[in-house]
Amino acid sequence: MSKQSKKPEENSNSVVAVDDTSTKFTETGDDGDRVVESKNNPVASTDEKIQFELIRKGSASKLRDPTQLVQYELGNVDDVLSLRITSNDKDGLFSGESIPINKIADCLSKLSDGASFSSRVLHNLFSNQSNNNVGFLAAIFRAENVLKATEGKLYMHQFVVKHTELEAHLTANY
Repeated sequence: MSKQSKKPEENSNSVVAVDDTSTKFTETGDDGDRVVESKNNPVASTDEKIQFELIRKGSASKLRDPTQLVQYELGNVDDVLSLRITSNDKDGLFSGESIPINKIADCLSKLSDGASFSSRVLHNLFSNQSNNNVGFLAAIFRAENVLKATEGKLYMHQFVVKHTELEAHLTANY
């Protein structure tokens, strides 16, 4: 597969499989990200442009297998702090969409303080409903010390940081 680009040395491409018949590519370049999605045609393109201003990158151990990592980026989309999953070490479909941190905080605000919860509560944050999205996001929030595992329950979480402090916590020291 070949892609033409004005400055190939400055662009990086990550491929994210969405389902059995379509593939979603995120091309990162000087003029922002371009989401390319296709059905059985990996070079088909949409005109959707996403300006993602990178603040920092990170990686987190997966919940199921801590030897495998999921990579993510924190940045601004239209001056809104957002997070996106960029890749993972092994198997697992996921969505590369940018999720606004304030949308995540709103989702988490519905939970009571001290409650244990599963990753499923994060499901509606993603337009692509891959089950891996929520597990990967929970792993990222554990790595960022936003969540911790409920004692004795690997896939249940508790807050370390209040949802009202999420954005300040993620941008501290940056």
